[in-house]
Amino acid sequence: MRGSEEGPAAGAAYAAALRDVVNGFLTAGGTQKDIAAALYISPAALSRYLSGDRVASYDFLRKLRAFLDERGTPWDQDTDELLDALCGQAHATSGSPAVQLVQIREELDRLRAEQRQTKQIADTRLAELETQASDLTAQLAQALDHARTTEGARALLQEQVHAQEESLRHAQDYIHQIEAELSDQRKQAHTLQKEVAVLRKQNQQLVEEQPRTVSGVSTQATGFEATLAARAARQATEAAAPTQPRRGQTASKDEILKPLASFPRLDTPAPTRPKPTGKPQNPHRPQPPAPEPTRPIRPGRDTLAFLVLAAPAWPAGAAFAAGIRADPGPSIWKLIIAAVVALLATAIGCSGHLIVLEKYYSSRFVGVALQLIYTTPVVLIAGISVPLLSHTDDPVSHWLADIAGLL
Repeated sequence: MRGSEEGPAAGAAYAAALRDVVNGFLTAGGTQKDIAAALYISPAALSRYLSGDRVASYDFLRKLRAFLDERGTPWDQDTDELLDALCGQAHATSGSPAVQLVQIREELDRLRAEQRQTKQIADTRLAELETQASDLTAQLAQALDHARTTEGARALLQEQVHAQEESLRHAQDYIHQIEAELSDQRKQAHTLQKEVAVLRKQNQQLVEEQPRTVSGVSTQATGFEATLAARAARQATEAAAPTQPRRGQTASKDEILKPLASFPRLDTPAPTRPKPTGKPQNPHRPQPPAPEPTRPIRPGRDTLAFLVLAAPAWPAGAAFAAGIRADPGPSIWKLIIAAVVALLATAIGCSGHLIVLEKYYSSRFVGVALQLIYTTPVVLIAGISVPLLSHTDDPVSHWLADIAGLL
């Protein structure tokens, strides 16, 4: 009895809820025929659903909701949940096995549809998760490769830093050595300056002690002979003395007149040279020493010597220019050392040129020789400027810079 009482009550509540949602469409100007035609049912069946004589199925609810949504009178989520609940209660409490069977089938279809939808959603989500996992795996592999590359680069940078530190220490030692050499040279230059000052003072005293010229040839000769005799005595005294005056002290007359020992004695005949004025020459006047024999002049060999002396300047300049153009460039200490080496090569070449040029001072080749002395600076400037101005990587200069440690 209770089930038979609940069945009509649930059906009536379900029918009342359907009428409430349909009345909104009817109030807006619609008719039940329009609903029946849109849902492909007869108007009589629609009336039975609304009156409660028959229980509307879930499929009817879905179609009715879609129709009302299109017509602009949709129901909200609470109404949809209420209608679903009332539809289930009406089918469950209905006394008709056919209605219950339809309700069970519709429930199964709905559950299957929900299961399919849930499975589809799960498959889609699983595919998304697999894609994300694949992307994360690829990113992790890329991160590991980047970490390995970074570690290798860090080790390489550490080696380069260590090599630069070693080069810097060597450069500092070399600079200290050069500074010590420069200090020694300054001391030697200072000593030479003192010696030059002493020599100048001695020369001045020697000039002041020379006898003044008196009138008459016999008087001049007699005074000159007396002077020479006094100087010879002083030279003998100086030769017997075991020590020399210290640096900075005033030398004695014997020490000042010591260079006159090379003068000829009065009884030694001296070669005479006729004067253009026709006056007789003084036979007691000291004559200049004979010129030293000059070395033989060989232009071919000397030109080859010039080229050999100028050759080291070009590799030094080319290596220096290649080091400047290198990217990344060498340290400033390496460039300083390279510049010092280039200047030393130039100085050695110029010094060798001067040594070779000594034989040309009294020759007709002196003009050519003086021009050749500028070969080394010109070659050095060309070795530096040509690679920089040509904007090309000269393989020879690049190789020289690599050997010199500038790359």
